[in-house]
Amino acid sequence: MHSSSTGAVSTNTDSFPFIIYNFFNIAGKIGTPVFIFLSSFVLFYTYYHRDLTVQLLQKFYKKRLLYILVPYIVFSAFYFFLKAYLNNNFADIPMLFENFMGALATGKAHTHLYFVFVSVQFYLMFPFLLYLFKKFAFIRRYAIPLGFVIQWSWVLLNSAYLQVPSKASVALTYIMFYFFGAFLGIYYEKVAAWIGNWRKVWPVIALIVAAYLYMIYFYVGIYYDIRTDQWTGNSKWIEFGWSMHALLAAAVIFIFVHFLETWNLPRIKKFMFEIGAVSFGMYLIHPFFLMILRALVSSGEPIIFHTWQLITLLITFFSSWLVVRLFFEFVPHSWIFFGQGNRVWNKARKAKETEEAKV
Repeated sequence: MHSSSTGAVSTNTDSFPFIIYNFFNIAGKIGTPVFIFLSSFVLFYTYYHRDLTVQLLQKFYKKRLLYILVPYIVFSAFYFFLKAYLNNNFADIPMLFENFMGALATGKAHTHLYFVFVSVQFYLMFPFLLYLFKKFAFIRRYAIPLGFVIQWSWVLLNSAYLQVPSKASVALTYIMFYFFGAFLGIYYEKVAAWIGNWRKVWPVIALIVAAYLYMIYFYVGIYYDIRTDQWTGNSKWIEFGWSMHALLAAAVIFIFVHFLETWNLPRIKKFMFEIGAVSFGMYLIHPFFLMILRALVSSGEPIIFHTWQLITLLITFFSSWLVVRLFFEFVPHSWIFFGQGNRVWNKARKAKETEEAKV
């Protein structure tokens, strides 16, 4: 999505390339909600069937503090002061640090860091939500529609009365994705068995995929109309298109991964496991490469401009992956920068740490 944004806003709206940029830019708007969905799924799958104790919560918050908050603070400082340097904003140091603390407290040190700010809100709510899911069968069983109702109640209330300017930084904006992940985490064995019985339930799976494809068409079409000055609809349709498109994307991805597990595709599985292992680090570092590459070519002859957008995508992806992988392999305390990771190349060091952990 990020790598297509420059093309979407800089290309003539009457051109065919604009249609391509607009499609990928809008169809790819699933990163934050799918991340929240997956995080919720992992949390509830891991913790729901365990006793909710003080020791368990201490370990939970310790991990989040070390592997999420610390990298968030590091990269917030990195982006904030890098932009201050590039914009020559070091004249008033006290004011600069005051602005940084405000940005850090609201997830606004850089455009994409609001995601971690939202995640922290969910981490703070997690013990309470876990208790509710354990206590009340109604909430467990109807988590998906309840999430939808809560999220849209917040959307309508905010639109009519609250007018919170940074709605994307409020956890309630993504609560339906969180509840969806919680539902699948709690009932995972049953859901996995249901997917595994695809020969009987394939019409439902086909319906989910068809609904997702339609919502891509619906949501992309809305933004095409907006960007070509043809949109006359209500903003609630934009919200609906985004939320349902992302929710169905999460469902399709979940189903696809279970199908993939049954296929004999070891290289693809290995690739996906690797991307999963470094995904948080790539999320943190990739805007840095975008910042550099976009500064090099922001306009020019069509063939140069369009080719550069593709090159930007490839360089950003592989450079982000390589930096994070190198940190995990060779930099001590790499968790400070990119969170919890694994070692794949540095086998000797990995074996040594495994032996030391057993002592």
